Amino acid sequence: MKDQKSLLNKCLQNDIPAMVISGNDKLAVPVLVKYMDEAQKAGCSNEFIRDFADVIHEFKVYQTEEPRAVKLPD
Repeated sequence: MKDQKSLLNKCLQNDIPAMVISGNDKLAVPVLVKYMDEAQKAGCSNEFIRDFADVIHEFKVYQTEEPRAVKLPD
């Protein structure tokens, strides 16, 4: 989570598949929660899990504060 923009740029430059999930996406939080569950099962570090939990929290706060911006992806 430390530098998501840099990671995305590296993926784009090296033709590595990447996915961006926006806070405006109504499905973002459930997808992120499921990913965190899988990361825990796979044995990701506690630091990664804590950072990822912070990201989920930020998404939840945004979606609560900006409900009109949150929509199903098209």
